[in-house]
Amino acid sequence: MPILAKKTEKTGYIEHCQAVRLDADGGTSEEITGPGTAWMELAEALHRVIGIGAPAVTTWLRTRPGGRR
Repeated sequence: MPILAKKTEKTGYIEHCQAVRLDADGGTSEEITGPGTAWMELAEALHRVIGIGAPAVTTWLRTRPGGRR
């Protein structure tokens, strides 16, 4: 995904979006991955694209002229 982010010029989103969690003792810790982070959002977006693209390609392959013999 870092390559995709560089190609779409969205690396700033990854660098600046992070989740901060509270520890049991009240301290904070930063997370790079996990819920609420840029990596999680990008992964979800990629899965949505795949979820839409795969059926579209399958439908196109099945319905194109000359596709069946």
